[in-house]
Amino acid sequence: MNKKLKKLYESKWDNLISNSKNTDATYPLLIKVDKEYQNSDIRVMIIGQETDGWCGVLEEHKKEIASVQDTYFNYLYNSTDKNRRPFWNRKNFKYFQEELTKKLSPKNISFIWNNVSKIGKNNRGKPTIKIEELEKQYFNVFEDELKILKPNIIIFTTGNRKIPVKHEKLQPIKEKPVAEIKFENYENIIAVRTYHPNAQIKGGKRKFKEDIVNLIIQRYNKIFIN
Repeated sequence: MNKKLKKLYESKWDNLISNSKNTDATYPLLIKVDKEYQNSDIRVMIIGQETDGWCGVLEEHKKEIASVQDTYFNYLYNSTDKNRRPFWNRKNFKYFQEELTKKLSPKNISFIWNNVSKIGKNNRGKPTIKIEELEKQYFNVFEDELKILKPNIIIFTTGNRKIPVKHEKLQPIKEKPVAEIKFENYENIIAVRTYHPNAQIKGGKRKFKEDIVNLIIQRYNKIFIN
């Protein structure tokens, strides 16, 4: 998987760098996974919105693909500082990791992370229109990553952000806070969308998280067990 990912990123890299001037774009989120993920019975991808200042300013071109992939790998598998952030603790990632591992036992299950915006800005918050256009034209890799990483389960904790894979229309998240996503071309991927973990929700999001886990287990049993 890692070789395929690197090859994918290499096919986009030069054009991306050369067109990144004056965009304030940071380096893209380049994925690298461990052997456990590659060999797991069940692969889960939990998706956030965007990175903030990831790896520095892209147009300075001080880093290569392998280095940026290693940054992702070390952050995902080795960093403990990230657990203070809502995306990573039991408000989100850790909760799904613990609950799905427990409920899908004895299957081997592994978790990785991705973002709907692969390229962030050199600050906090949603990428600018200029950065969004840069990604759309020169680094539109999200669906190619899915084909390589082959997740069985995807959880979009992204609110109403655009989902970069063709799917049936979804109701706004305030009308339907937990929604199953039906991809047009990936029938066996179980995909669910909910609020971003930083969203302020009256009454909290605990019930929504429980609903997501229950929906995933129900769908998993229907697709893979029955």
